[in-house]
Amino acid sequence: MWPIVGILLIGVIVWFIEAKPLINSKSYREISIYTFLLLSGLLFAFLLILNMRIPTPLDLLNYLYSPIISSIERFLS
Repeated sequence: MWPIVGILLIGVIVWFIEAKPLINSKSYREISIYTFLLLSGLLFAFLLILNMRIPTPLDLLNYLYSPIISSIERFLS
């Protein structure tokens, strides 16, 4: 529980430090993109703290190409 609170607190502090100049210059598009990227990074940090499996792009490729590979293996054997 405490690591999650610590990561969340660090994320909020970083957001306030980095977003203040963007708010002053009224760069709302950059604020939204920065917030999205920060939240996605925080989500991955939470998943790592909770020891949850994070899928990789290689998992997607294995899922997509496994039927093709198995049919080629059957054809060649």
